[in-house]
Amino acid sequence: MTLPDPDGQFVASVSIRSGQGAASTDRIWRFEPRFGSADAALRFAQHEGIAWALRH
Repeated sequence: MTLPDPDGQFVASVSIRSGQGAASTDRIWRFEPRFGSADAALRFAQHEGIAWALRH
């Protein structure tokens, strides 16, 4: 996910959902680096999300 910040930069976020029903959990990470484009922020978020999934 990417969202613009008030300064016109883009924030990268990752949401990883696991489980089902009442036992589901949604982890959301918002990363500190800011990016000049939504595409750059999305690439960073994808890389971080995949890296997390491979470690767990």
